[in-house]
Amino acid sequence: MSQRLILLGGSGFIGQSLLRWLNENRAPKKYRTVVFDPNPPKFFQPDLYLRGRIADLGKLKRLINPHDLVIHLVHTTIPSDSMDAPGLEFKENFQPAVRLMEMLKDKNISGLVYFSTGGTIYGEPEKRKPIREDAPRRPNSFYGLSKLLIEDAVMMAGRMGWFQYLILRPANPYGPWQEQLNRHGAIGRIFQALPDDKKFSLFGKGDTVRDYIYVDDLSAGLTRLIEKGAWDQIYNIGTGKGTGLLRLIRLCERVSGQKLKRDFRPIRGTDLKYNVLDGSRLKRLGWKPKTGLEAGLEKTWEYFLGKNK
Repeated sequence: MSQRLILLGGSGFIGQSLLRWLNENRAPKKYRTVVFDPNPPKFFQPDLYLRGRIADLGKLKRLINPHDLVIHLVHTTIPSDSMDAPGLEFKENFQPAVRLMEMLKDKNISGLVYFSTGGTIYGEPEKRKPIREDAPRRPNSFYGLSKLLIEDAVMMAGRMGWFQYLILRPANPYGPWQEQLNRHGAIGRIFQALPDDKKFSLFGKGDTVRDYIYVDDLSAGLTRLIEKGAWDQIYNIGTGKGTGLLRLIRLCERVSGQKLKRDFRPIRGTDLKYNVLDGSRLKRLGWKPKTGLEAGLEKTWEYFLGKNK
């Protein structure tokens, strides 16, 4: 019998990419997909779509059945939003997540997968080396703090026996359709700027370091964890390789054959100087990223070329 996946916020970049990946890897026989989102899926369709927000508990209660696997992809803000409006962070993200868990405790679901963050949850590390899951959590924004609090609530619900859980901390995912479905992500914005000869804004000197993971590798990591039944744990999903922003721009220029106009701006309080994840825990389950950065950039640029024809 196939497993039903309930994708809360499944019309966003990660949800849409997961639907595409499942179809391309012949996984529909294993999974039936349901997207619950205020916006209809734009590019890739699930088996069922229901319009709604995570706060619509009545709709969710009727939708979710025993043995469903619920994947929480919802977050209405990005780190820079929360600098001036921390109350919105907790009203729109933390509180609805906790109410969702209260509703799920009597549903006998297969499990809850919570997509946290591999960036702001850790804050600035003391040493420049890949960050493990047991590193201190020192978020540098209210966005990161709300992710931390939701993680803690998920783990508490697990300890109380409400449901099994997985907490995923992804690195910086990128790939086709990101710029249309996500408000942040350097690679999507760089490739958007190149064809139109627009300036790309760099905050700081361009020396911030990030761990960029092709979105198909992120989807593969999620499904590996589900199929292994690696419940009640936290997993980074990253490459373990850091790339500075200026080097990333040079790679994008090489792939595209175009020169990027740059607009240097002061670094923001929410900008981390270094964030690279140690994915060893997940690799021990047989997963590893298959798409290197340059190959992933080439695939993403090919998508942009096709979109702009």
